[in-house]
Amino acid sequence: MGSIVCATRGGAGSRAVQEQAVRHARERGQNLIFLYVVDTSLLSEADGSLREAVEIELDWLGRTLLRIAQIRAENEGTASTVVIRQGRVVAEICSFISGQAAELLLLGAPRGTTASIIGDDPVEILAERICQQTGVPVEVVRPDSGGSSGPTTIYCAEPPVADDQSDL
Repeated sequence: MGSIVCATRGGAGSRAVQEQAVRHARERGQNLIFLYVVDTSLLSEADGSLREAVEIELDWLGRTLLRIAQIRAENEGTASTVVIRQGRVVAEICSFISGQAAELLLLGAPRGTTASIIGDDPVEILAERICQQTGVPVEVVRPDSGGSSGPTTIYCAEPPVADDQSDL
């Protein structure tokens, strides 16, 4: 049986997506994995000591956010594991969920976003890209904000395609 992976970060969408991931894991009886990716690619111009310090801080932040997610899951009676990876966000998520034979990936959307009917929502574009590369359905969860739509699930219409991930 595959697992449910919840890619999480700090932000308004994190709590909502974590709660949804816990519900799915409990309802389906599947393993729940919280994933955090530390992307330091923007720090390539920084000097060595600054880069190292920022990497340490980002790793600490990720571990703290993952521990909070794990405690939330435990409070709901759901066991979970946490994983922190370092690299480009999309490439690391794709690599991880493919290696885990995940059945579902959940992503949180920032507060104030709504499901797009014209295909220009950045989180949905990201979800579609991950789905196409891995074949794993992706559910986008938005934080509760007056009148917003519920989760949007992206199902891949076609099998995964080989993609040059050099730009990830």
